[in-house]
Amino acid sequence: MLSDTGGMFVELAGSGAGGRPHRMTWNLIAGHNHGPFVPCGAAIALASKIARGASLPAGAMPCMGLVTLGEYLGALEGLDVREIIER
Repeated sequence: MLSDTGGMFVELAGSGAGGRPHRMTWNLIAGHNHGPFVPCGAAIALASKIARGASLPAGAMPCMGLVTLGEYLGALEGLDVREIIER
């Protein structure tokens, strides 16, 4: 059966406050065949930042920390993409 819905699922487990076990799941669900746009979100967010004149480090490096989750999700605005957090 084919579907027009795709997703990315990330599960984190470890120690929370006071050393108690903690688990969290972050899901990104894309409907209406909008899943192929999801990998482009970071590039769109970063390009938008540069276009607004943001000062970014020069040279080759990992892009970790250059865009926030809000900026990433903002780049996908208007698409059928939603974030679900389970604690």
